[in-house]
Amino acid sequence: MANNLYLVFSEWPDGLDRSEFHAWYAEHAQENIESPDFVSAQRYSVRNVAGAGEVGYERHLAVYEYEPPMSKWRTDLSARLESGEVELPDWFGRIGFTSWNCTPTGPKLRPHGATDGGSNGGDDS
Repeated sequence: MANNLYLVFSEWPDGLDRSEFHAWYAEHAQENIESPDFVSAQRYSVRNVAGAGEVGYERHLAVYEYEPPMSKWRTDLSARLESGEVELPDWFGRIGFTSWNCTPTGPKLRPHGATDGGSNGGDDS
């Protein structure tokens, strides 16, 4: 199972409706993961946390899971953009982006006694 992540933090442009940005990004994330070696995408609304509450303004995060190497899907996605298969809106250049590539440094940790899938494997009778 892939556990390499590509994180894209973004802020929608001034003057653009939040719902229009989110509707476009849902389609865009799907277009992105059609490139080879993408496994999945999940979108999030994110805010800073201070103490027990959220502070600041809302941002957007797209988390892409992929199989290495990153260059394979980057090359494919660039070619699809150049060919016009993937189209970007005219306001795309006004989106503030920060991207992070994440590769694991060790195994995924789980709580002691946790099981995958939620089944205890025994007979419930």
